Amino acid sequence: MTTNTDQTQELNDKINESITTLCAETDAAKQDETYRAWLCTLSRFYSYSFNNWLLIYTQRPDATRVAGFQTWKSLGRFVKKGERGIRIFAPIIRKVEEEKNGSAEQVMRPVGFRSIAVFALEQTDGEPLPAIDSNATEGGEELLPRLEATTAALGIQLVYKAIPGAAEGLSKGGLIEIEEALSTAARCGVIVHELAHELLHKENRKDTTRQQRELEAESVSFAVLAHYGIHTESRFYLASYDVTTEMLTASLQTISQTAKRIICTIDGNGKTIEDADEGSAPSPVTA
Repeated sequence: MTTNTDQTQELNDKINESITTLCAETDAAKQDETYRAWLCTLSRFYSYSFNNWLLIYTQRPDATRVAGFQTWKSLGRFVKKGERGIRIFAPIIRKVEEEKNGSAEQVMRPVGFRSIAVFALEQTDGEPLPAIDSNATEGGEELLPRLEATTAALGIQLVYKAIPGAAEGLSKGGLIEIEEALSTAARCGVIVHELAHELLHKENRKDTTRQQRELEAESVSFAVLAHYGIHTESRFYLASYDVTTEMLTASLQTISQTAKRIICTIDGNGKTIEDADEGSAPSPVTA
């Protein structure tokens, strides 16, 4: 008999195997294609933990939305007969006793994790769902002013100017400079890239290599823009970043958290259909 502990371990093994396999891939183009697909999944499921969006990709890479059986039912949609659930992590919440102001109080806290099943929209039939309006276009005309407002909201000054040399943008700690000759879509990509540097690499993570920091910033930019329907021409080629399995594991969690922070700031609240479902559980690593 398979226990939930066995299923949880199986999911952890699946995550580790997928990352190890990607790092070991010797065909740079194939590695690039797979990594891009990972980031596209992140762009759709940014509100999920690193472990959960990666598990969704490994089991159902074409998924656009996921929810539990009962959540789909409440939305007028029903899981097709014979469909197999996507296994992800969900927290186990229990009452625990905590010391507060000299007295013991009972509060609800996560005490562990279990494996649950969710289903992709593509595995269901029923009532059509309302479209999620990203309020953005391929050229970035609507997204750019929202990014400018997001940068200001995070306490970072944004300046457009002519930058000498080949740099398209510079992160200077509280100040981002963007090459003024860039197109609107390119400005969007460079702003998010430099914003990731501002959020990640000015005070923390100074022990990381330059290659890892650039991978993180470019990956955040790709995922955020993909969320708003803008697809950049970035080429990652993980081999050229000299990223190990351990480095990629750490970076993926950082990328996931940073993309979520930026998207939620852009949107004001970042709420989606998935946030209300059990599938938005935190991961065993990041909880």
